[in-house]
Amino acid sequence: MELTVLDKTRTQVGILSNDLPKSCPFWDDERNEKLENFDDTYIFSVPSEHEMADNIIAGHYILFKDETDKFRLFRIYEVQTILDMTGRYKKAIAENTFIYDLNAAIVPSRNLVNINADTALEHILQQTGWTIGSREYVGEIRSMDFRERLTAQAGLQQVCEEFSAEIDAYVEVYNGKIVAYKFDIMNERGENTGKFFEYVRDIEGLTKITSDKTMFTALVPIGKDDLKINAVNDGLEYVYDDEANWTYNDGREYIKGIITNDTITNAQALKDWAKTELEKVNHPQNTYEVSVVLLSEMVGYEDHIVRLGDTVRVVDLEDDVTLSARIIEKTTSFSDPSRNTVALGKFIELANITPALIYELQEKFNEAQRQLEARKSWTVELFSVNGTTFKNNQGSTQLIARVYDGKENITTQISRENFIWEKTDKYGNHDDTWEEAHQNLGNVITVDANEIIGSETISCYINDDSGTETNSFIVLENQSYLFMELPREFPAGYTQNLRAMQGAQIDWEGGYVYSVQVVDSKTDTIQITRVKLNGEFDSLMYCQGAGHGTMIGLHTSRDSNGNPYIWSAWFTPSKRKNAIAMFSFIPNGTMTYDKLSAVVEVKEYYRVGYDRVNDYLILTSGFSNMKAGFYKPSEVLSGKINPILQVRIQELKNYTYGTNTLQSASGIYPYIYLNTGMDFSSADRNQVWCYNAEKGELAYHLKFNSTYYPKQGSMNEAEGAYPTIMPNGKRYLQFNLCQGEPGKQINNIYLIPEEGVNA
Repeated sequence: MELTVLDKTRTQVGILSNDLPKSCPFWDDERNEKLENFDDTYIFSVPSEHEMADNIIAGHYILFKDETDKFRLFRIYEVQTILDMTGRYKKAIAENTFIYDLNAAIVPSRNLVNINADTALEHILQQTGWTIGSREYVGEIRSMDFRERLTAQAGLQQVCEEFSAEIDAYVEVYNGKIVAYKFDIMNERGENTGKFFEYVRDIEGLTKITSDKTMFTALVPIGKDDLKINAVNDGLEYVYDDEANWTYNDGREYIKGIITNDTITNAQALKDWAKTELEKVNHPQNTYEVSVVLLSEMVGYEDHIVRLGDTVRVVDLEDDVTLSARIIEKTTSFSDPSRNTVALGKFIELANITPALIYELQEKFNEAQRQLEARKSWTVELFSVNGTTFKNNQGSTQLIARVYDGKENITTQISRENFIWEKTDKYGNHDDTWEEAHQNLGNVITVDANEIIGSETISCYINDDSGTETNSFIVLENQSYLFMELPREFPAGYTQNLRAMQGAQIDWEGGYVYSVQVVDSKTDTIQITRVKLNGEFDSLMYCQGAGHGTMIGLHTSRDSNGNPYIWSAWFTPSKRKNAIAMFSFIPNGTMTYDKLSAVVEVKEYYRVGYDRVNDYLILTSGFSNMKAGFYKPSEVLSGKINPILQVRIQELKNYTYGTNTLQSASGIYPYIYLNTGMDFSSADRNQVWCYNAEKGELAYHLKFNSTYYPKQGSMNEAEGAYPTIMPNGKRYLQFNLCQGEPGKQINNIYLIPEEGVNA
């Protein structure tokens, strides 16, 4: 995620990023959006020592694209320079620029008669630089008086109140420059998603409070300048609800309340507003306080994304009901998506659901809580003041460790001696001398370029004085979920392929999934299909000479067009000799032997994978004596096929050649994953072995349980199991499952959390 910094003229002057080398990092960022009054603020922190910090000042701007794929522009209005135990840094507070621009403009004086919302909005925006984008028909014809001195922001509030409308403010960007400032106007923001917030996946806590202290069976509304509704309400100054009065007040005199709204100038609009408000208070109030943890950024899955204004379902775990609710507030952190939350409001009870489902959800929730309580909630984040790359192996940087308990920064509560700094090489060997020199330094250390040679890793953990170390490594299949069903229909001009996927890899950084299928009509040819993370088809390419295509490996580097390089087995065009190849993805193109970026002939056939974390190839060869291991790419391309670590199938308990059909070999050093299986019930059952090749021991052996994978047709063939790491650092097992019928396969990707190991 990148934040673009703009100066007072709204011209780009730099970038904030936690991913790009030498760029200025940011942390503790939170965007808070509210439906009420259109509040939209953003706060973030940057290191004071970085040169880009000079541009983080009041009056400058921050631009980014959010989860709705719209650009949002924020104006910094306050900057705090802070020095504490974590170091010296700047904390910036900003608000959506439309708030600043509209508060700086005055609405032209005019009395508008018989107008719609579009006309009213165009009138108040005409001196602001903002215009209407997309528009829905909202409200009915109204008359509005703008003859009093009024800011455009106050006018916007008045228009939305009168017409019961909501707005969405954004900017349009072309070639890095802002070219338009837009408002979309609509009845309601968001969508009716049908998404349930339930048990471990979403709900942290749910409290229901029932009270009749704020119950009324009639309301007296008062508008601007003491406006009343008598003229449009048969002489009555109040609206009432007889049914509610009989139900909750035994038919006695109405329980009256007075409500005011200084922005409403039309009597009919005031009456309509009062009726709407009465529906909210004509019964004892159930207040549902819900804390929700979002997963959309964690899984990168469109169906899990919830946006401001969305209507969702909440399961009430006390009563046998479901609730409809809108997301009225959303907090988003780009530096730490695990801190994202939403607030739900405007609850409506829906039809009862079966008690059995409630009880099942209750038990799942309780079990999840037990699992969560058994784990530590602390997380440690590292930030490098000067980026992560040294130019010409010179220079230095400060590493800052920050410790969070949930969302709370507790760094200052931890004593200096309990920050334990470690330095390891790619094989996991510790630099004891370095670690001893960095004891008792607290959460901030300085690292010189000459301390980092090759692929060393510096990390920090917190000593909790428990004297114990946890080495458990488990996969939580009961928390598996469907990440994506690969598209079965392609756009016009593309040939449909309903064969089973031979493998699929997720490129979180690039935002795509790359799946492999055999092409029946072409010898030794595979099709690699690229799909967006929301399941939408993007493009495909053909690889003539890649064979069956059981496995591929996505490289971390990309070509000049931003497309990833891919490792695969290959056959030479002459004499069909075995080879290992690397090539870049060509959207809607064809890869042939002469276009390969790198290739080496080898004596035997190797299935090819790639460890993106540690830059190792994962090669698998043989059958009855099959072995899989980690290899250095540079050595392989020079013809040296020497494993760094390796496992043979004889070392795996219950792995039987001739019975277990190998589907994939993958890994993250030092763990190698071997997946086999054709279904959930036969001797060739879908399963995966996770083997620690460094320690020579099995980390876990999972036999996939059909309970967690809804049946779709007669097929249930495993098509690969791969470890994958989310952008936030969470580790999952990716399980590819082919279902459906022969020739009409349904290719699904599931994600299963792994716990107890760090990449």
